[in-house]
Amino acid sequence: MKRMLWHKPMKEVLYRESRVAKALGEPARYLITILLLKHGPLQVSEIAKRTRRSQPTVSHHLSVLKGLEIVRYETKPEGVYYWIKYPDAVRLILESFGRFIRRTQIGLEDEK
Repeated sequence: MKRMLWHKPMKEVLYRESRVAKALGEPARYLITILLLKHGPLQVSEIAKRTRRSQPTVSHHLSVLKGLEIVRYETKPEGVYYWIKYPDAVRLILESFGRFIRRTQIGLEDEK
């Protein structure tokens, strides 16, 4: 029984990590995440305008990001605002992606 308890939390962590990676693997969600990191809290209409996506599309992507606790929101009299819940952690994830891509590009240049 101890063995099952040891493995179950790890499986949950891996599952959650893979869901975050999958969510950020969608270009529109990746762009929304970068936008919110750069500009802070924004309304759906502003996110839609800056990403050139429809408001329903942006709302869908924000819903996915909310479900994974990447973004948070607050309802104010002038509308609903969204922001990154853990900006330092998300910034590190995105920087890691960037380092990985730059590294693979160097590898591609070496193969020419």
